[in-house]
Amino acid sequence: MKISLLFSAVFFSLSIFAQTSTPFGTPGPDYWQNRADYNINAQLDTNLHLITGKVSITFYNKSPYALDFLWLQLEQNKYREDARGTKVLQGGSRHDGSITEGMQVKNVNVNGASANYTIEDTRMRIEMDTPLIPQNGKVEITMDYSFTIPEKGADRMGRIQLENGWVYEIAQWYPRMTVLDQYGWNNLPYLGPGEFYADYGNYDYTITVPSNMVVAGSGELQNTKDILPKTVGKRLNKATKADSAMHIVSPEEVGTFTFGNKAMTSWHFTMEDTRDVAWACASHFIWDAAPAKLSNNQKVLVQSFYPPESIEGWSRATEYAIASIEHYSEMWFEYPYPSLCNVAGIVGGMEYPGLHFTGYSKKGNALWVTLDHEVAHNWFPMIVGSNERVHAWMDESFVTFMGYYAAKAFEGADYNSYISDHRSMLNRYKTDNFAPVMTPPRRINNGFSDVVYFKPAIALLLLREYVLGPERFDFAFRYYLNQWAYKHPQPEDFFNCMENASGEQLDWFWDSWFYHNEKLDQEITTASQVKEGSIRLSIKNKLDMPMPVELKITFADGSTTRERLPVDIWNTGDTFQLLLQYDQPIKELRLDPDGWLPDVERRNNVWEF
Repeated sequence: MKISLLFSAVFFSLSIFAQTSTPFGTPGPDYWQNRADYNINAQLDTNLHLITGKVSITFYNKSPYALDFLWLQLEQNKYREDARGTKVLQGGSRHDGSITEGMQVKNVNVNGASANYTIEDTRMRIEMDTPLIPQNGKVEITMDYSFTIPEKGADRMGRIQLENGWVYEIAQWYPRMTVLDQYGWNNLPYLGPGEFYADYGNYDYTITVPSNMVVAGSGELQNTKDILPKTVGKRLNKATKADSAMHIVSPEEVGTFTFGNKAMTSWHFTMEDTRDVAWACASHFIWDAAPAKLSNNQKVLVQSFYPPESIEGWSRATEYAIASIEHYSEMWFEYPYPSLCNVAGIVGGMEYPGLHFTGYSKKGNALWVTLDHEVAHNWFPMIVGSNERVHAWMDESFVTFMGYYAAKAFEGADYNSYISDHRSMLNRYKTDNFAPVMTPPRRINNGFSDVVYFKPAIALLLLREYVLGPERFDFAFRYYLNQWAYKHPQPEDFFNCMENASGEQLDWFWDSWFYHNEKLDQEITTASQVKEGSIRLSIKNKLDMPMPVELKITFADGSTTRERLPVDIWNTGDTFQLLLQYDQPIKELRLDPDGWLPDVERRNNVWEF
């Protein structure tokens, strides 16, 4: 049954992706994806906690299909009292939200003419008067919108009042196009726990706030000369060349600057080739910055924005983010954007392109782990645009896996705690009845973090360290990242990329770790000394999961050697016999001596003479 299910899944994927993906796991000759460019103007009313805005979306239909209607996401509707997300989450989840009236839209136009539209929960359908032509169709959608900022925003966004005022972290803040891909419109409702899926485009957006507030935004600030006081502007320019974080607004200066020369100030940002933007603001942000250094003398301006309550931990936030960016750029793929913002506020940890939110009370290793994780999300799913609503593991576990090595490279970070010490995590997978990794996130009812984050991250760790080795794994992982940068891969694309680039057939590995929830028990069943230094032994794979065998041989004088047996020994059965011959007597045999594998019974891994 297991094999037939896997075959069916692979056959189904090949039938769909025959032209859009190649057998190598790369984009195929008929691969397509749509595009949406955004121009947004929004204003914050701090008395009402109200966002009012106008958005203009230029949508490009690159698909081979004429479109009779278009779908958009109105994710603020998740906070309505009658929303699906409100009804589903009633158990005190961190993804609960404060009740609001959701996103109100009006003056919806298509190419300047009033449009017919229908709103259902967090989705909006716009009907086309004439079908939008395939491949090169283009349409402009405009609308006015508004929403009250929820205090609790499902740990994705929100606001919190601290001693000196409110800190606003704003995301899911404009009507956004839904992705149309080979499976159709991806218009699953936004319930809270599920994250996002978005096409790429250019963003030009302006945020208007009271003139005493500092705004952090995805992308580059375009009007620094117009709105920043000279002192602040000079410091920001100097920070681009600094060797370490320097204050743009110091703790002593919090709340003393006025930005612009009116009661309200507009902060203008742009960002190119991105799938989203987010922003934050407060009147009492401490602001510091320094550059991360990439190859070819390229630099990324890393900025941190945090309230006085966060000074103890956040004074190192910029240092942490620089370390992360430089590590990931060198090891995997160079960071493509000119800036990155760390923002401290109510959100525990949530990523957006070029900007992330991290809990304002975090410090020490907890801050490092969370901040590094959110920085790493710029690679997955921001650069490689996977579908988080359906395949959350394709970004969360990749980022968790990557963070293990980032922490090892950063002096003082606890890299074991990053994957919660993979050996202790493996003990949980021996017994707990987790859903398979390929289960859609909305259907995981036991151990969500384990299924989405940790188990597949440990699988990748084992694939690199135990199965393929770093050199082959790294080449294949970089190949996948380069092939799917700014595109939308499916799980089969990742699997095929890794196999073709590493030169290793890994269907047995994906089957055990991702499609099913198999267990492992390797056993030395018999061992006998034929003569001094000559051992005949039998090894058994007692359960479903096949893995290569690492055997440590300890000799009577205390010296050791190792034998490595490929996974192919299990091709014809669950028992393998071999003869080992050495020139000295043997004292002990031990399977998996480094404890890499999730072996459910380690007492049968050792044979002593």
